Amino acid sequence: MAITLIPTAPGLHLQSPSLSIITSPAKLVHAFKSPQSPAFPDPSKYPLLAHHVSTKSKCSPPPSPRLPPELFLHIISFLTIPDTPSPKDIYDPSNLAAICHCSLVNNFWLHASREHLWRYVRLGGGRRGKSFVKLLQHYTPGQGSTLPTFAPYVKRLSVRESRGESWDPKWLNAALPTLAGSFPNLYSLEAERITLEYLSAKSRSAFMEGFKGVRSLALGGCEFRTTLEMIRFIGEFEDVESLTLDGVRCDWDDIHPDVFGSRADDRVVPRPPRKLRELAMRGARTRQVLKWIRTAMKHDGARAIIQVLRLGALDIKSAPAVGKFLKTLGPSLKELHLGFDATFIEDGDEIVSHIDLGHNNGLKEMHVYGLVIPSLPPPDPSDVDPPPQPPQLMPLTALLNRVCAPSARVLSMALHPADLHALVSMDFAGLSDLFDRKPWTSLENVQVVVANEDDGNMGRSVEQKLAGLFERGVLRVDVGFDDRVVVSI
Repeated sequence: MAITLIPTAPGLHLQSPSLSIITSPAKLVHAFKSPQSPAFPDPSKYPLLAHHVSTKSKCSPPPSPRLPPELFLHIISFLTIPDTPSPKDIYDPSNLAAICHCSLVNNFWLHASREHLWRYVRLGGGRRGKSFVKLLQHYTPGQGSTLPTFAPYVKRLSVRESRGESWDPKWLNAALPTLAGSFPNLYSLEAERITLEYLSAKSRSAFMEGFKGVRSLALGGCEFRTTLEMIRFIGEFEDVESLTLDGVRCDWDDIHPDVFGSRADDRVVPRPPRKLRELAMRGARTRQVLKWIRTAMKHDGARAIIQVLRLGALDIKSAPAVGKFLKTLGPSLKELHLGFDATFIEDGDEIVSHIDLGHNNGLKEMHVYGLVIPSLPPPDPSDVDPPPQPPQLMPLTALLNRVCAPSARVLSMALHPADLHALVSMDFAGLSDLFDRKPWTSLENVQVVVANEDDGNMGRSVEQKLAGLFERGVLRVDVGFDDRVVVSI
């Protein structure tokens, strides 16, 4: 058996992997020239220092096994973050350090690690953002780095402008020209706390041109001067398939999107993204945006066919526009998320009166959030025979009663009861009768989240009240903190 020692060639630790056991110089040369590792340099260019160990065995050693590339990818993917990461998952020090160590093994592991390491970039402050821009510029060709840039591996980018007064310098305003033109494979963009008016002309142009091809656009806490300016900004992203507007602020102006034209004409309203399939809104100009998209759908013959709709903070003002928009969507809507707040207690009947889900017969999933159930008033001691209290959340029963979707399979409700007595006062009798009729008889998964802490009585009460679903094996009751939200950025 021969033990062969070689000095490390420059850059050899960044070449393709070859885990074969080297037992002879010939074996070494074969490993270098193997078609499975074409990136290795010619070993004849580097001196070999060999130390031979004699052995009595004359038979050649068996060929050493090679690990398939799929195993390398599996090892790295075991350490990586999930597809829908949270800030805690992204910056987990142990996983991040392990992936960085994997990237130092060789060239193959470097690219495989980069695929996961740089997939989601979140820049939430001036210091981190400026450091990232410097790193990005360092990997620019001709700037001193011998390694290819990591920019093509970035699929999701989240940027947040720093806080401060309007006259304070903003890091994102200076970084946008560099960021916007650096990620050719960017799929998703999340932008928070950006005031369009405070961006320079160069940064604003770079934002809309460099990120123009993203498929998912989310704006959180951004500010525009008017609703029309916001709509014109969104209209620049023609390829967006998923649009999220969370807490977007702008002055109200009554726009009339009756005439659509090109984006170059400032006198007309641009069309919404032609590939839009998912729309999520909360705390934004819901009425104006829905009117804009609905008018465009009528004008262009269903140009944007929205299949997933998420609406949070639904109130009386936006309910009529929501009802008209749902009617326009018709059977194309497959998944609906509706979020209410405490005003649903008093205004639930009026809100539900505007929403008729009978037109959405293609609905497969429905999720309702923020159903607050207040405490019952104390009984009057002077009343000998008090009248029974009416059930609470009867508007919810009326809302679900209008669903005529034979393909409905999933339903979830988030309840926020004040106490156990408030929970049992809910209109469970009406819901039980409703779930025993079509189309709800085809349900496969019903989740009831009780956002309250107790000793288990609330969960058992819901199972008893909805005994029909429990016996069918489709009911799941979760008691505790409800971390689900209608809109998430």
